[in-house]
Amino acid sequence: MRNLLTLIGAATVTFAGLGWYLGWYTIERAPGATPGHQSVNIDINGRKISSDVRSGEKKVEKAVEKALQPDSSRTVPGQSSH
Repeated sequence: MRNLLTLIGAATVTFAGLGWYLGWYTIERAPGATPGHQSVNIDINGRKISSDVRSGEKKVEKAVEKALQPDSSRTVPGQSSH
């Protein structure tokens, strides 16, 4: 059970860090309406997330297609390549 919680925690921290790095969201602090209070605004850029996910999907598809294609540069030992 502890390993599962560790995995979930690591995935959450990784996702949060990656999202911040890629600009999926911004966190801004501003003065609140009353003196001594702070306001926190979180702006999530849904379009950026969608475009990054689509771009990642395309890259994975290309990698899978490349891996599944027979590679003509590889030769089996004992066979000629002509």
